Parts: sequence; C-alpha cells; structure tokens
Amino acid sequence: MYKRVLKTMIALVCVFLVALYVLKIFFPEQFIMVIENDNLLLIGNYVDNNLWLHIILACITSFLTYWLYIGAVTRKWCLNYRELVSVVIAIAVTQTLYSFESTTALASGISIISMFAIPIISNANLKDVTLVFSIHSLSQILSTSIRQLPFMLTNVNYATILLMGIECYFWLLLFYLYFNIKEMKK
Repeated sequence: MYKRVLKTMIALVCVFLVALYVLKIFFPEQFIMVIENDNLLLIGNYVDNNLWLHIILACITSFLTYWLYIGAVTRKWCLNYRELVSVVIAIAVTQTLYSFESTTALASGISIISMFAIPIISNANLKDVTLVFSIHSLSQILSTSIRQLPFMLTNVNYATILLMGIECYFWLLLFYLYFNIKEMKK
C-alpha cells in the first residue's frame, strides 16, 4: 500500500511538471498573469522589503533543496546529523555571501561545490549525484528561460522568482521519491 501511494505521488509530480511546462511554453501570458497576481505581488514585495524575513525564507528554501537533493542521491528518507550540520554550514556561508553583492558569484560557486561535496562525503553514488544535479540545474535554466518569461515580468520579487522556479523543487521531490522507493524494493 505504501509503495502504491508513493508511485501515485511520483505519477502526479510528472503530470504536474508536464502541465507546468505546457503552460509555460504554449501559454506564457497566462503563466505570467498567474504569478503576477496582486496578492502574490503584495506578498513578494513584503518579503523583499523585510530583510530578515527574506533571509529566513531563503534559508528554508535552501534547506528544502538540500534535503530533497541529498535525500535523493544518498537514497535516504532523512539526513543524518553530519549531513544536517554540513547543510546548515553550507547555507550559512552562502547566505552570508549572497548578502554582499560583490560576493554573489563566490556564493554560487560554494553552493555548487557543496551540492557535490556533501553527497560525496555521505557516500552517495557519483552517478546519482551527477544525474540529479544536472537535471536540477537544467530545470533551473529552463524555468527561467522558457519563452522569455523573465522579460515579461513587470514585478520581480521573492514570490515571482519562487513560482518561476517551482518545478525545480518538484523535480527534486520526484527524484527523492523515486530513489527512496527504489531503495525500498531492495
């Protein structure tokens, strides 16, 4: 029963991703109208104008990214203490560097290095790390470049950027579920 529910969730994530890409590719104006909803813009602008709220939400989304990513490539439902400490350190360093405009490139580099270093330290399969990292990176590129969507936005804020790249989290969720259900079969 449990595996059946997970397989259904994986299928639903795939359907969602296909629908989202169809919406973005064939109906970009509709997608822009959805993410530029007045309430979403109000929330996004509020987050952008409140520095500590922005930092907290960025740390939460970063932690979610690392959790799903490392959980997928290590084929574990939960991270161990060493992995959690590594993730918190990586997030603290990158968020600190992101707060200074002159070190944004350095923060991105450290983030990429940590996406490889933490799983390798955790004895993850390098093939899985490469696959999940590549697809996660590709989904980020696609989410921000399909049909010139970023150039159609009139108000870029935390909420609109998060919604532009929401499929990145769903791809990670898909891998997290897939690799862990695959591990359950063994």
